[in-house]
Amino acid sequence: MTASDYLLTRFGKLSLFRQTCVVVLAAIIGADTLTLVFYGIFFADRLLLDLFLTTVITVAVGFPLGYFFLRQQLKLAWMAARLDRAARIDHLTSLANRKTFFEEAEAIVGSEAFREGAVLFIDADHFKSINDTFGHAIGDAVLQEMGSVIRSSVRERDLAARIGGEEFAVFLVEAGRDKTLEVAERIRQNMRGVRRAVGIEDREITVSIGICLHGPDQTLNDILLRADQNLYVAKNRGRDCIVATTGFGPVFA
Repeated sequence: MTASDYLLTRFGKLSLFRQTCVVVLAAIIGADTLTLVFYGIFFADRLLLDLFLTTVITVAVGFPLGYFFLRQQLKLAWMAARLDRAARIDHLTSLANRKTFFEEAEAIVGSEAFREGAVLFIDADHFKSINDTFGHAIGDAVLQEMGSVIRSSVRERDLAARIGGEEFAVFLVEAGRDKTLEVAERIRQNMRGVRRAVGIEDREITVSIGICLHGPDQTLNDILLRADQNLYVAKNRGRDCIVATTGFGPVFA
């Protein structure tokens, strides 16, 4: 990072009032320096008075203008940040969205540092009946709670997303077989508490989970395809279970 980049970063962390003060102070220094040079040559007897007047005028004019323009700049930066977040985050669960998941998972698998990992596809069982019975507001609340369960069950460096409807995906980074199964089972068990959180005690809320651990020479598409296939195997086994493989090898869970 260059010195100018460092200064701009520090400046950006200041409050709007302090940013304005910095800009006005810089203007005062510049204006007073020019006054010193000019009046030191031509009007030395009026130097102190003119320095004072220059400072007062700079503050009176510069502070409101600086505050106004810096405020507009901060608004634009805030709007840009919100638009970027909206493009990358699922609005309902605050997890990553489908586009972000595939982009970031591709980057993880393609990085030189990547050694091992696993993809989990997680699907709510019989979710349509929840919407049909309790309404879409409760359905949305269930999805929000499911997102919370998934977020609290993975590490900060892992990638969790809602990729559509009632389907979620997790990419566990640097996770082997035991760790992956531990996380998946924690998610499956903790989902049982969702019904209490949304107030529908008389309805079980469970998930089916399909897992694929990264195998030698596998692409991201290979892992995603097998995890998706394993999810459907879990559904066909009666739901509320986990089906896992390494690459295109045999099922081990």
